[in-house]
Amino acid sequence: MRDMKKLFASPKNLNRTVFVLSVIGVLIAIYVLQSFIRQTSILCVNTGCEQVRKNPASYLWGVPVPAVGLVGYSLLALLAFLKTLNPKAKTVHLYTKIMLGIATFGVAFVSWFTYTELFVIRAVCTWCAVSAANMVVIFSLLIKSFSLNKERA
Repeated sequence: MRDMKKLFASPKNLNRTVFVLSVIGVLIAIYVLQSFIRQTSILCVNTGCEQVRKNPASYLWGVPVPAVGLVGYSLLALLAFLKTLNPKAKTVHLYTKIMLGIATFGVAFVSWFTYTELFVIRAVCTWCAVSAANMVVIFSLLIKSFSLNKERA
């Protein structure tokens, strides 16, 4: 447990973890989005993925929900990468604030969509649930990173 605390005591390690989780989110979003666009099946551990994919509630103003995830995760990955290129304290803090804003929106969005899955569609997509958990972890790491950046500023 101590090693885990040490690992996440470093803003650099937190940022690396956020980057990796964001890339994983991008890959999940691409996989699910391509099935929405091509109208093909999603490999899933249950039948929920197909029910969610085929339901009109999985589109927000005509845009498939995974497209929103793709944009959010891509921005997080890009900003995490940029933080490594420009390690000045003010820039890092600004990037962290922007990332925290994106992740806050992401958590609100996945909360809304999980509610939609449970109570409107009445099915849960495994990929969506994994993506939602991923976003909550990213959000938590960014809160920790934000507090570390404030201490060092």
